[in-house]
Amino acid sequence: MKEHYTQAVLQMINEGTAPETILEGLTKAMEQKGHMRLYPSVLRGVLRILETQKDAGTTVTVARESDVSTLSSQIEEALTTLGTTEKPATKVDETLVGGVVVQHGNTVLDRSFKTALTKLYRSVTK
Repeated sequence: MKEHYTQAVLQMINEGTAPETILEGLTKAMEQKGHMRLYPSVLRGVLRILETQKDAGTTVTVARESDVSTLSSQIEEALTTLGTTEKPATKVDETLVGGVVVQHGNTVLDRSFKTALTKLYRSVTK
C-alpha cells in the first residue's frame, strides 16, 4: 500500500504538480481510506527516492580549473574505478589544495591533498 502512495506522489512530482496540491490530495485520499498512519513513511520514502535521484550524477572537484587537464589521467582512472563513462560535471574547491575528488552517485574517491594532509596531521598528533 505504501509503495502505491509513494509511486503516485513521485508521478505527480514528475508531471510538475504543485507540492501543496500533492500533499493536500495525498492527505485527503489517505484520510478517506483510513491510511493516515502510513503518511510519515510515504513521505520518507518519497524523500529517499528523490535524494537518490539527485545524487545520481558524476562530479569531479578540483582545486583549480587548470587541474582538470593536468590531472586528466587520475580523473579517467577514478571514473573507470567507479564504473562510469558519463561526462562528469566539474566543480572548483580551492580548499582542496591539489588533487581530485570524484563522486559518482553515492560513491566518493577522494584523492585530494587536503584529505592526505588532514590524515597525516591526525596520525602525527595522536
